[in-house]
Amino acid sequence: MIELRAPTRSSLPHRLVVLALGGVLCLAGCGGGGGSGGGGPYPLDDALRLNDLQAKGTHNSYRYLDAPPLLPDWDYSHAPLATQLESQGVRQLELDLHWDADEGLYRVYHLDMVDMLSRCDRFVDCLKDVRGWSEAHRLHQPIFIMLEPKGGFDLDVLDARHAELDAEIRSVFSEDELITPDMVRGTHASVREAIQTEGWPTLGQTRGRVLFFYNCSRPVCVAYANHGEGLAGRVVFADANADDPWAGVRVMNTPGPDVKAAVEAGFIVRTWPEDLTKIIAGEPSNLQAGLDSGAQLISTDFPVSREDIPFVTHGVDYVMNIPGGTPSRCDPITAPADCRSTDIENPDHLATP
Repeated sequence: MIELRAPTRSSLPHRLVVLALGGVLCLAGCGGGGGSGGGGPYPLDDALRLNDLQAKGTHNSYRYLDAPPLLPDWDYSHAPLATQLESQGVRQLELDLHWDADEGLYRVYHLDMVDMLSRCDRFVDCLKDVRGWSEAHRLHQPIFIMLEPKGGFDLDVLDARHAELDAEIRSVFSEDELITPDMVRGTHASVREAIQTEGWPTLGQTRGRVLFFYNCSRPVCVAYANHGEGLAGRVVFADANADDPWAGVRVMNTPGPDVKAAVEAGFIVRTWPEDLTKIIAGEPSNLQAGLDSGAQLISTDFPVSREDIPFVTHGVDYVMNIPGGTPSRCDPITAPADCRSTDIENPDHLATP
């Protein structure tokens, strides 16, 4: 079985100073979101920040096979979302959105006509599956959900589509269950200014919550960001260029020096280092480059062994896990040297006592 092990993390002395100061400040009282801080199950919750983790995600998380795939690139299949969260170590999901004009709602599937099987047909049903798992495990690390607009996002109707997108998310999740751009921005002029001057919220402030981000084309992203003004009032973090005022979460599918630079600049990055056909052929994965880049969210088609997935080709027994993760680990670029995987999430402390 191919499964990479963790590289040695570099020490970041300046973060140790921040960590020590965070501990001192917490003696005077620190209020976390769902975490404990202090001497509880997550003692570093008031020092570690949202971008200090590295988590496993799945590509097209809703998709499954009920027969052999039509194309080699479709040779993957996923369990229900709650199963991925519960037993496969997945903490980042991906949902493709199609607007159903007849019903006036979003549906989740890959492509019209040829690839429409989905574990949760309606977008709100997918969200309810995630929320149900989250409610039963209130001390989980933040969950990330990437949204990709696929059908019904013509430029002349984007304002209406985006209003409905926010409304559907808020119909399932309350404000205190979300990590929103406004929460991150705080009193700053923009999300970008907030993360570059103050940093992301702590794990204590975000534990048990869900963050949505948008893998969209440039015109769609700009439209969602209030036509370039920023993300005030929005639910989702739109993909961005590094100098956009709404820049916070970035989608950079090919790991490399640019990903590492983005991580070092304070952004949260999603990358997807696998080449499906090469993996099936037994060729080396690009996973190590993704891990070393420090990208916080690393997507895979194989959160479990291919031998355990019905209908896929079993050319090689391959599984992707975050090395040393429980299921996630401390980010190799941003996290302080004494951070441990169980500080991000501890399987023994998922449910609220």
